[in-house]
Amino acid sequence: MPRTSTVRTRTHEELPMTAHVRVGVQAIVRLGGDVLLGLRANCFGAGTWGLPGGHLEVGETLMDAARRELDEETGVRALDMRVACVTDPDPAANHHMQVGVEIVDYSGDIRLREPDRCLRWEFWPMDALPDALFVGSAGVLGSVRAGALHRP
Repeated sequence: MPRTSTVRTRTHEELPMTAHVRVGVQAIVRLGGDVLLGLRANCFGAGTWGLPGGHLEVGETLMDAARRELDEETGVRALDMRVACVTDPDPAANHHMQVGVEIVDYSGDIRLREPDRCLRWEFWPMDALPDALFVGSAGVLGSVRAGALHRP
């Protein structure tokens, strides 16, 4: 039965053979009821607020990727982590899975280690997040706020 939606999605057969699934990790660092967000600059999503994170590299585990990205961007060393959620913000457009990794315990002080890509780090209340959220972080934060462990 044909879809009646006004949104057009591509079928598996319509995707180019070079299409692939990408995996991103989003590190969820909390301080009480607040969550750490960075104001993105000079990169995809510039002007939006996002969690520390990036892409999974070949041969890397999810936890290794979250640990690496957190250190590269903030100088913080993750000591204890757990997968909080998995989201897929727009599978028809680019199929970019996002894995939210909660940083349960960490050491070090948060620093701005990539000033060319992030203007500043701030803790935001989970119930008062900025309107301009990075697309990859928005789904993860929505899932965490809803208490969902997995919400594609």
